[in-house]
Amino acid sequence: MSRDLFIVDAAVVAVICFVLYCLIFKSRDAKFAFLNLFRHKRRSFSTIAAIILGGVAIFLYGGFIDYSFWVLKEQTIRTNIGHVQIYNKSYFATSNKNQSLIANYQSLKEDILKEDELARHIATLSGQLEFTGIVSQYENQASSYFSALGVEPLPALKLGSFDKLISGSDLSRLKGDEITLGSGLANTLQAKYGDWLDTLVVNTRGGQGALSLKVRGVFSSGIKEYDDMALKVPLATAQHIMGTDGVSKVLILLRDDDVDTFSAKLRQYIADKNLPLIVKDWKEASVFYQQVESLLSGIYFFIKLIVALIVVFMIGNAMTMNIIERTREITTLRAIGLKPRHVTRLFLLEGIFIGIIGAVGSLVIGFALAGMINVSGIAMPPSPGQSTGYTAFIKTNSADLLWITLVLPILTASVASILPALRASRLNIADAFKFS
Repeated sequence: MSRDLFIVDAAVVAVICFVLYCLIFKSRDAKFAFLNLFRHKRRSFSTIAAIILGGVAIFLYGGFIDYSFWVLKEQTIRTNIGHVQIYNKSYFATSNKNQSLIANYQSLKEDILKEDELARHIATLSGQLEFTGIVSQYENQASSYFSALGVEPLPALKLGSFDKLISGSDLSRLKGDEITLGSGLANTLQAKYGDWLDTLVVNTRGGQGALSLKVRGVFSSGIKEYDDMALKVPLATAQHIMGTDGVSKVLILLRDDDVDTFSAKLRQYIADKNLPLIVKDWKEASVFYQQVESLLSGIYFFIKLIVALIVVFMIGNAMTMNIIERTREITTLRAIGLKPRHVTRLFLLEGIFIGIIGAVGSLVIGFALAGMINVSGIAMPPSPGQSTGYTAFIKTNSADLLWITLVLPILTASVASILPALRASRLNIADAFKFS
């Protein structure tokens, strides 16, 4: 991928250098090529319009994709995953997660926050304890399997900020016997604010743990499968019922979103301390995000390919028609001493100028349309695996998006002009004068 980007960047630099050279040292050629665009206004307009149409499609869809990726990324990170996670080395090697806990969580937390190189990146650090069991609401004679998270109440407000509170309130920092339920689980149990539920679990020692807990709130994450089983409980209460002082994982929310740099520093810290821990970033922990990103990126690439082909054929056709109509003009110029490379330069400049006008027009119209769309947004249906829709917008502040919207029309126009320009320079003078 980096090699492809290098080739594209090199091609862009070559085109820019060629245009600057012509503007500075061959200004008469540049002026002549530019004015030639107005000789056949209808053809030039239709070619530029096709380029702009494709460029606007790239800009709007690219902005939509960027916004969708941003929403999905933030939803992934802030649905109890964080930017970076720390696990016990054996966490992914066993199905019994109770036997792969991070021991002495509080000590680990304090040590990490004492390291200035790590602490300055960290916005929130929190441990979570995963466990499962059976929860019952005896008054309604209802029971259900649950998947619980023991969380620290204050950090959970940031790490679970995409969970929408339907009723009640978030976990209390003072009352350890109060919990929040996913909306699906609450419906199954017919539980509401203030109800008492009885939980039964198998603790880390293999024995049974039971506790009565009060419903403090009901939330929805928008992911039905998660909401049907989710239960949140204060970490200290979870550790008490499971008989441990450890956690299943440590989640870290960063200040600056520089995940790679922080992960490298954290891995080095773990290696230096010889701790039996491993580090994962949010992308590694979210297979769903990777799948959606691959799908949408593939669609975006296909759209760019179609636009590139349209531009190549439109400009190639327009330039070929110009050559046919201007055969006598070209051969007259050749006959009075104009060299083949000079003719090639003129036609290359025409194609590049068409690409530049199309690229600038794409950005101007793209920003205008994006502004109108962003006034109210686009109502979207629920994403795969989710139960609620969302409002999408066009993200226009991406440097990569602006770059591709400018570069693609210019590069494809330059490529499309090469063959017609060479063909014009190789016209046989004697035969061409017979052309009528």
